[in-house]
Amino acid sequence: MIKLTGITLRVKKIRQGRFGDFCVADLSTDIGEFKVKDPILDQFDDGEYTGTVWVSEIFLSQYMAWGKAVTEIRARLYDLQLDGESERTCEPESLEPDPVEEVTTSRPAPVPAQAPPTQKPSADLSQLKQRLAGAVKKADQGGPAPEAAPAPVLEQGGDEETIALMGELWPLIQDRKPVKFDSTVDRLVLRKQSAKMVQLGYKFNPIEQTWYPV
Repeated sequence: MIKLTGITLRVKKIRQGRFGDFCVADLSTDIGEFKVKDPILDQFDDGEYTGTVWVSEIFLSQYMAWGKAVTEIRARLYDLQLDGESERTCEPESLEPDPVEEVTTSRPAPVPAQAPPTQKPSADLSQLKQRLAGAVKKADQGGPAPEAAPAPVLEQGGDEETIALMGELWPLIQDRKPVKFDSTVDRLVLRKQSAKMVQLGYKFNPIEQTWYPV
């Protein structure tokens, strides 16, 4: 792990990508210049940001894009703390491949698989199981079966897709509270969440890395 202070992170937002908007960045440090293409950047907008970063890995990346082999030195961020932002200096537009579509020319080192987090059954599911057990018991005793449970009512202000996308964060959004995403989720999921937050009237604060209602 390397801690680098006084860095400048120049974030460039690429719009209308095949899998949605995404971001790439140039990281300027005292020890060199690096490309950053971590998922956490997809929440950001165009701009220059200053602060401190913790780099977990610096590596040579090679991939194919538009029929050409591209080689660049990348930094993988473990964490970042920003203390300033400004508009990005206008630069000639350059083609940037979506990181999720890169075809690597060399196989990266394997990453140990992590067991998915255990999910606790919801209270509604537990109640449903109890009611079903009661229904079976009454049926065995010849008693009348209970009335069917009413269909679940969707949370006000959201649809099934939005609630599923936001998961446990949905109650915070419904109450118009600040929201901080888990940047370790799948990159495409994080992009969809970010795009949906804009539609729901939220704006990303890059210094705090938190979404706030506007």
